Amino acid sequence: MTETTGSPTLEPFPDGQRIFAPDPAKSYLATRFADHARYAPALIVYLLALAELPEHRAQYGRHLGGTKLYDPGSWAEPAGRFLDQRALAFYRRATGREGGRIVRGWANVYTAGDYIVPHSHTEADMSVVYMLDPGEEDAAEPTSGRFCFADPRWALCCQVEPGRLSNTIAPPMQAGAMLIFPAEAVHFVHPYLGRRPRLTLSWNIRHG
Repeated sequence: MTETTGSPTLEPFPDGQRIFAPDPAKSYLATRFADHARYAPALIVYLLALAELPEHRAQYGRHLGGTKLYDPGSWAEPAGRFLDQRALAFYRRATGREGGRIVRGWANVYTAGDYIVPHSHTEADMSVVYMLDPGEEDAAEPTSGRFCFADPRWALCCQVEPGRLSNTIAPPMQAGAMLIFPAEAVHFVHPYLGRRPRLTLSWNIRHG
């Protein structure tokens, strides 16, 4: 993806891009892209306009993440295709595997009251989540819009007794942050209480 003439090309996974793990088991991996501001504003404007079209409005209940906009590679805004490439590049770097294919990609546009119930993803090996715009924080409710893991198979979530879920894990998700995790991991999003929409992108990826 290239911006105006004379601007440097955006690389899906820049040299020196750091990957972070929360524990020795590498339950999930995270990174944050410094070039986020170069493409995010135009994509945010595009997705908010797309979400207002009749075919997309109110298509899902509040408990399933508000409005979903599928297939970033088909969007008129080129940042959608670029982020498809970025998600695959992160997958390859994180797993050490060549190839991989996106079986589904989408954006979630959250407005006040939207959330996602605990779930995992089928027909995929790994899942990726990207924070496009975290929206507004709520000082009275710090869990507003927070993405969390709640999986009894993870030691991170069972810090009192193995196999017994005792706490959830909320990775830092500032603008530009991207996570990758096993698709079977149970995760959810707390109700979002901000006024400005919260926007994320997600991908399900298979090894084969």
